[in-house]
Amino acid sequence: MDRVRRRDLIKIGALGAAVAGLGGRSARPAAAGTGTNGIHIHATLLVISDGPGAPPGSGDSPELPPVFHFNINIEVWGPDSDVSGFGWGALADPDDQAQPARVDATQRIYTQRGSVEGDVVRLQGRMLFSYIPGDAGGPIVTEANLATGHIRFYASNTASTGSLEGNGVVMRI
Repeated sequence: MDRVRRRDLIKIGALGAAVAGLGGRSARPAAAGTGTNGIHIHATLLVISDGPGAPPGSGDSPELPPVFHFNINIEVWGPDSDVSGFGWGALADPDDQAQPARVDATQRIYTQRGSVEGDVVRLQGRMLFSYIPGDAGGPIVTEANLATGHIRFYASNTASTGSLEGNGVVMRI
């Protein structure tokens, strides 16, 4: 077996570094040049309606207090023209509105997909998990503003529609 000389190892090392550098350049995501790799949205939103066909501002759900808040968290990734991901939500703890209620049957998980146009993030998706019968499969719509942090969130099913609104964190990640 031939001996490997130091000079040969240096050549192989230099070649490997050059190839690794080329691979790193081509592996960058396409989204890097188009605005974002991801968007993060979270807030404690005021529930402005929650009931069957409820008009905004009515807060008419018989199961919930007239004024209550709901936490949402959404993560989406991709180029501005086509971001997708998921979100979750839960009733806010009345003693610490930044946290979900400790024992809470309102936790929900949903998909989100959409785009970013200027400062506006528009997302649509479907409810994947909810404690409310009939919620699964219901549409979820989110509109959030990167500049102002204003968020509008709508969830509906065959029996009711919920409208939530407020300011929170809307940022590129």
